[in-house]
Amino acid sequence: MIPQCDIQRLRDIPIRDVAERLGLNPGRGKCRCPFHDDKHPSLTLNKARNSYHCFVCGAKGGGPIDLVMGCLNKSFVDACRWLADENNVIIAQQHRQRAQATDSMVTTDVVHLNRLMEKKVLNDDARRFLFDERKISREVVERVGISSISSPVPMSRNVNGGWFIAPSLLIPYTDIDGNLLSVQARYLGGEKGKPRFLFPRGSRCGIFNLQVLRDLEDNEPIFITEGTTDCLAMLSAGHKAIAIPSATMLKQDDVALLRRFRSFHTNCHICPDCDRPGECLYLDLKAVFPSLVRHQLPAGFKDYGEYWKEMGHKRLTC
Repeated sequence: MIPQCDIQRLRDIPIRDVAERLGLNPGRGKCRCPFHDDKHPSLTLNKARNSYHCFVCGAKGGGPIDLVMGCLNKSFVDACRWLADENNVIIAQQHRQRAQATDSMVTTDVVHLNRLMEKKVLNDDARRFLFDERKISREVVERVGISSISSPVPMSRNVNGGWFIAPSLLIPYTDIDGNLLSVQARYLGGEKGKPRFLFPRGSRCGIFNLQVLRDLEDNEPIFITEGTTDCLAMLSAGHKAIAIPSATMLKQDDVALLRRFRSFHTNCHICPDCDRPGECLYLDLKAVFPSLVRHQLPAGFKDYGEYWKEMGHKRLTC
């Protein structure tokens, strides 16, 4: 079962954003209805209610999940998974293996992961995604230790430990001293039904790029981002930054760790995603760090990674 709180986060994703990801090309609150042979836009997207309604064929639903179910002919659970993958929302259902492993005291096979990450390789898919599509700095990619795979590899030496699917980026998560804790795979292929993000069994989704905190001087600006791609974009822009894997993954021990650093009380910044989960992440952090400075993206940009990709010559002013 998917927890109700995660379902609500998916239902809060703006209906227009979902329609865009489904290829419906909404304009001025309307698009062609996917439920009948629509010659002219007749599916109305109600921003206030975050729902849709076609006044020609009568199709209507409760919101984003229903729209995905109808457009892609998916079950409720599969529609939730699709929405989560498309919007970088980590839900419990996607990480059932990890939760079960934690319950049975299985720990991440760090020795295996260290060997996997020893030789950094960037295949064509990785280079295209990082450098051509996302405009990420090569120096940043090398500094944080990103690698990639072109064929599936095991997540651990245990045959039942699961597999990293391919092609994927391999993104290392370390402690503050640079010791490897886990590896996150970011799927780069186009095969439908594949999870976009995967962690090995026993992993705990913590903070990405913790090493930057070692060199953080008192009152030096630090950015918190949602997701690793936004963090890589921030680093490419010359900012110091860390990432929460998803707006749904902020944990109390992560907050306790950040409290130790003066900059998180005096000069902490955030550029949240322009959606409901991003807003919730900002409010959660603002409650802990009252001096948190929010940077609003220009209209038309969903997240900082997208902003950097299109406007890479611009930095945010702290």
